Amino acid sequence: MIIALKVKNFFSLRDDAVLDFTVDSSTRRSRESLNENILDFHGERLVNIIGLFGGNAAGKSNIIKAVSFCRNLILKSHLSNEGDRFDFHPFKFDGDKPSEFYMDFVAGGVEYEYSFSILDGRIISESLFHYPNRRKAKVFMRENGSEYSYGKGLIMRPSEIEANTGPRTLFLSRASSMNRTIPQAVYSFFLNNVMTEIGGLDTKGITRDDFEQCRPILLQAFEVSDSDIIDIRWDESLSGQMRLLSFHKENPSIPFDFEKEESEGTKRLLLILLGLFKKIRHGCTVFLDEFDLKLHLYLAEFILDVVRASKRMQLVFTSHNPMLLDTSKLRPEQIVFVTKQPDGNSEFVPLSDFEGNERISDVRKAYLQGRFDGVPYVGNVLSLISSSFATE
Repeated sequence: MIIALKVKNFFSLRDDAVLDFTVDSSTRRSRESLNENILDFHGERLVNIIGLFGGNAAGKSNIIKAVSFCRNLILKSHLSNEGDRFDFHPFKFDGDKPSEFYMDFVAGGVEYEYSFSILDGRIISESLFHYPNRRKAKVFMRENGSEYSYGKGLIMRPSEIEANTGPRTLFLSRASSMNRTIPQAVYSFFLNNVMTEIGGLDTKGITRDDFEQCRPILLQAFEVSDSDIIDIRWDESLSGQMRLLSFHKENPSIPFDFEKEESEGTKRLLLILLGLFKKIRHGCTVFLDEFDLKLHLYLAEFILDVVRASKRMQLVFTSHNPMLLDTSKLRPEQIVFVTKQPDGNSEFVPLSDFEGNERISDVRKAYLQGRFDGVPYVGNVLSLISSSFATE
């Protein structure tokens, strides 16, 4: 699970963009409310869901892109070639400054802090700390691109790793590929416990066990959405090829090819639920951009309830749907407003940071009125368009 993450100088994220999963316990009400939204790690309470809300181009998606970039660099930078370039742009309005990435997380029951920074296409700093006995200890630190220091006895034969770590390669990635224990544990966390996309409907990636485990939840979701699908089955041919078949209440004996004949929203629902179920056992943190795209509000809430019921997963989502701004289901620290400032910087502010938030009876209404700066002001579009046509 993730405790906190921070990104700086990545696309529109000029200043520190922070997502903090720590529970706000500043008041009695905040300590005691919505316990189904809280996970526990050695007495430290963390929220399981964070929703990012804001106007188009506010920068909500950029923090998910940053997590995806960080994950891919950890998993693949040891495979990079000399001419490879990093696939992102730093904040364009503020000169040459390093792009910084930081994550505080729990893997295998141990807390870790990992960070790195990039400038001019080169990794200039990198560090890994852990808390093996709940006390912070250095695993390794990299400064000025190639100056290393280590915690005593934690990285075997580090000079071998240094010799094989180029300016575009993370030491962590290289050390994991060379079978060093602690780096492998961190690598495994990003491989198995962080998910930033669900991809397309590819039945080759679905196993019978995955499907059968998820099938009752899928059928319940179809019922919640008032769909006419009453059954979905796994069909495997003698050659080993498989497809999903759906059956409708109008005539339950007629099969439909799920991938080819069902709606995009129905397929997206299946993808999200299958993706979540495949990761539940890992206690995964899932980042989904526009997670409720093509889904009815009830289905979006249904997915959030799946995360709550898992007691292990975390979900970070972006949405434009103000109906999800419900403080009877999300704690104030779980609602984050993202706004684009006049200087182009994206600012991330949780509802819990707004003074007097506990006195706001209708957060949805306040948001639509612009009290959190998360909704663009459109103005009188009708008169604008009417005047434009009048000039023709």
